[in-house]
Amino acid sequence: MRWTSTSMIAAAVLLACAERTTPPEPGAEPAPVPDRVPAPADISALVLEADVAVMESFPVQLRGTLTVRNPTDRAIQFDVGGCPVFLRAYRTAGEIAWDQGDGAICTMILRTVTLDPGATETFETATASAADILGEDLPDGTYGVGVYLALVEGGQPEASAGEVELAIPR
Repeated sequence: MRWTSTSMIAAAVLLACAERTTPPEPGAEPAPVPDRVPAPADISALVLEADVAVMESFPVQLRGTLTVRNPTDRAIQFDVGGCPVFLRAYRTAGEIAWDQGDGAICTMILRTVTLDPGATETFETATASAADILGEDLPDGTYGVGVYLALVEGGQPEASAGEVELAIPR
């Protein structure tokens, strides 16, 4: 490989700007590693409230809102990606009929949400039409709707947003 003056300058800048850490003293305790994964108890302590806006058209369109509140006396942190919340539709028996997160294409953004004691954060889903939800396989009818938080660390805490009537031209 032939080094040009530009490549040598770029390499020198990278080496000069690289983060340098000093090795620990022999026998010293290692530095603590921050724990970015919230304890399940922290996540389960959050209060979730969901709502779904029904935009009257034919077929109707839905947009969910999830408000997350920290009722504890300590800050709670969690990570979400580019699509932090999704809608779910349920059949009357509680079986998942459709999940907006299945096959969703989201940006690769990592966002850390810090909720101080008593703080709230509101998230909004993308809009979904009844045609998206019902597709060709699901019948018109009443469906339960939930909005869930898609945590990067895993887990999908969810809140019910009630029921909606869904129908599409057939």
